[in-house]
Amino acid sequence: MADKGVFITGAGGFLGRYILAHYLQRTDCDLFLLENGPFCKRLQAFVEAASPRSQVRIMDGDITRPDLGLDAATREELKSRVTHAIHLAAIYNLSAPRDLSLRVNVDGTRHVLDFLETVKHFRKLAHTSTLVVAGTYSGVFTEDDFDKGQSFKNYYEETKFLSEKLVRERLSTVPAVIFRPGVVVGDSKTGYIEKIDGPYYVFVTIKRYLHVVLPDCGATRCQIAPVDFVTEGFYTLFEREDVPAGTVFYLMDPHPLTYNEFFDLACERWERIKPVLRLPQWLMKPIAQIGVVGKLTGIPWKAFMYGDQVIEYRIEKSTAALAKYGIRCPSVPSYIDVMIRYFREHYRDGTVRRERWWERTA
Repeated sequence: MADKGVFITGAGGFLGRYILAHYLQRTDCDLFLLENGPFCKRLQAFVEAASPRSQVRIMDGDITRPDLGLDAATREELKSRVTHAIHLAAIYNLSAPRDLSLRVNVDGTRHVLDFLETVKHFRKLAHTSTLVVAGTYSGVFTEDDFDKGQSFKNYYEETKFLSEKLVRERLSTVPAVIFRPGVVVGDSKTGYIEKIDGPYYVFVTIKRYLHVVLPDCGATRCQIAPVDFVTEGFYTLFEREDVPAGTVFYLMDPHPLTYNEFFDLACERWERIKPVLRLPQWLMKPIAQIGVVGKLTGIPWKAFMYGDQVIEYRIEKSTAALAKYGIRCPSVPSYIDVMIRYFREHYRDGTVRRERWWERTA
């Protein structure tokens, strides 16, 4: 039995499996993985393929229920053995209904915090937030900013804001480090993804030769970062023992392209014609709300909401903290070819999901 016990929710998700892979290489900690129903088998297969170690326990639970859906004996065991926790489980979808988003993202976080308050030797939580807690805010937004009176473009933004708020309110009883990733894209080396969303909508449009007319996004930045960078930074900074409770880290590209630059670069690397006409957002948004437009282009209406928000994320503190460990976000031009190649080769794969709000991811 190890002195360190790491409790992880959502370890079977996209981010979760990358973070878990780091812990599976270690023998100095026991792992307690909370998953839900059918995701347990997938997680079990991943663990068995990645590591033969026996200090891994997968538990079928539910963060939307009090006591995380665990029986009393399991809870008592965890209370005596867990020292660290990583909360990844969430529903990430811009179209998910509010009641479900509240139940998973807000009530789920509350139940995790309730449980961790009962753990005897608890030391630190890693809470997975997101850059879009900034909501509709325009201007400069830093690691020190949170509630700026912003409103929200969808229930995902709202409920992730509320979940981070819960974590902040309980820092005295559940010490936590907060991570705000950018829009996570595929692995910068392999291109691996498991869901078509975010910038991959652009690839769908290019694939269908419907990218000749696109919205003009002006100076708005495309805040993407590859999953391997995001999760290496997450794991490395969480394992630091000298980080005060309440510290916020952005896991983002410090030099992001604009959306217009990203569109043009994608066309160039794909060897397709660049957009011939860029229409202003005020004109494109009403057009995008027509259902058939989204089906044709592959870009859903809710994605257009991000094309004209002029916000500057100031992440100097986070970038400097990562640089101490030699971790730097690769530039988009260095990995976009891999993104495109993986998308083109696997777009029709059944394992690459389309946006489905009823599937929980992290």
